[in-house]
Amino acid sequence: MKGQLLATARPYLQLFSLLSLTPPPSSYERSHHSWQWKLLMLIFTCYTCCTCLLGAYISYVNIMILEVEIKDLMVEDFTYALGLAQKIIFLFALGTSSAHMLIYYHKLGRIYCEISTIELDIVAAFQSIGSQRKHYNFRVYLFKRIGLWTIFLFVAIPRLTFPLLTDFITYQEKILTEFILLVLQFKSLQYTLLVILIQELLLRLRHKLIQIQQELTVCEQHVLLQALVQAMRKNKHLLACIWKLVSELEEYFMLPMLLFFLYNGVCMLHIVNWAFIQAVNPNDCCRYLRFGRFLILLFNLLIPCWISHNCIRTYNSFSRILHSIRCGSSLVTPQLLKMILMEYALQMEHLKLRFTCGGFFDINLKYFAGIVVTIVSYTIILIQFKMQAMVEAKQAAKQLLNLRLTNKGNNLIKV
Repeated sequence: MKGQLLATARPYLQLFSLLSLTPPPSSYERSHHSWQWKLLMLIFTCYTCCTCLLGAYISYVNIMILEVEIKDLMVEDFTYALGLAQKIIFLFALGTSSAHMLIYYHKLGRIYCEISTIELDIVAAFQSIGSQRKHYNFRVYLFKRIGLWTIFLFVAIPRLTFPLLTDFITYQEKILTEFILLVLQFKSLQYTLLVILIQELLLRLRHKLIQIQQELTVCEQHVLLQALVQAMRKNKHLLACIWKLVSELEEYFMLPMLLFFLYNGVCMLHIVNWAFIQAVNPNDCCRYLRFGRFLILLFNLLIPCWISHNCIRTYNSFSRILHSIRCGSSLVTPQLLKMILMEYALQMEHLKLRFTCGGFFDINLKYFAGIVVTIVSYTIILIQFKMQAMVEAKQAAKQLLNLRLTNKGNNLIKV
């Protein structure tokens, strides 16, 4: 847990540990054979298990309430199946994420260790080349991306979802439901935080590569050329380490992020379906709350896709810098430079940076656009089926009314 990046991210990691999304940062700074570490992990494990049991209880209560509401409104079985699927995925995502976090405790520790190691290596390897990025305040950047959205979720989710909860459950159960909903939605922020740390490592490496490029434009000594080529070789090695770090991050978050995307997707479809059911109700005062909750779920999917997309763009910008070095070098004997540029270009060609959920889908803006298209398509199909059902119901009611009028007329004629 050394280095400026993890020190800056420490408050957010502590918050995530309170929500039982990640182990406490202090657990990685203690010896695993000390009694303090064992006591801390025992308390955290019990707290995580209690959170899972709480989630199971809340899911059971909400499933019972869903059955009551379905019977009262007399809606079709599809609404019940969609709502039941949402509740089951809700429970499965919470339990799986908690168990996954405890099982892969050491893997997350290796990710932290590699982040701090790469950061310290960048500082140590390029001390003689240029200066650090002093114009950039990483703490402020992290607060704008993570801190503000964290505060917004704490404020907006209870305000939007609390009135939507039915009166069949108690006030205490509503509060517990809000807590579990927050826990699930913060999974994307945990993932986004680590992606931002990786992007910052890439930005620092790119900054050093640009400084190497500037030094090469005025390089006239063979000894200086060798030093710059060695610095570029070190830059290439550290970039490969970051690519490996992204692979480990993908492996760790594969199942939690897959369930998170699945839960938010099903939940948004359920909101659209429920909003259409209540559209004919003139006393419905929660349509704007449903729309607000829908937007929060959608934007909570957008943030990790957007940050991952920006990180990939930062990684791809290295190829453009290498091309500029290759085209702008005016050295008389650039054989060493040609070799390292060729090695670097081959590495960039074969090690493409991707953020995926175990290969099921890519986490980027292109996939987010696919989510939006899927929701729009579902809404169109839902409206078509609902309108057809409404037309058939009206026709059946009209035929029944005509039949009753006809029978009434026949009875009057007989009289």
